[in-house]
Amino acid sequence: MMTKKARQGRILEIIRRHSVGSQEQLSLLLGNENVTVTQSTLSRDIRELGLVKVRGRYRLPGETPPAAAGGHLRRALGQYVLSTAVSGNMVVIKTSPGNAHSVGVVLDAAEWPEVLGTVAGDDTIFVLAQSGPLGKKVLERLRDYFS
Repeated sequence: MMTKKARQGRILEIIRRHSVGSQEQLSLLLGNENVTVTQSTLSRDIRELGLVKVRGRYRLPGETPPAAAGGHLRRALGQYVLSTAVSGNMVVIKTSPGNAHSVGVVLDAAEWPEVLGTVAGDDTIFVLAQSGPLGKKVLERLRDYFS
């Protein structure tokens, strides 16, 4: 008998490895791993794990598909960014008031490898690049989204 925690762990592994669009498909994939589960238990597990359907596929909360992240980033940068600058490995993004957090969230979701992290206030975002030379690369990459 598998524990609830182990079963939910398997569900998370399957969601990460496969594009799952229905509970029936998830149940079949669990069955392939010798995990038998009722529909009601599976529904409860999905709810407890906080899985969400995005574009017809189950995803972990906060997980954005890469293509969607790029589109969101382009929109957010185009709508809210007023100016950008760089100093060493620190990129500064000025936004319209109240929009820095939104831009920071979509920038984080883009998961650029040269970005270590972001800090957003009300109208300013600090983007920390891995090194000084990469600060300029991040700035150029941001500006590519404007053109």
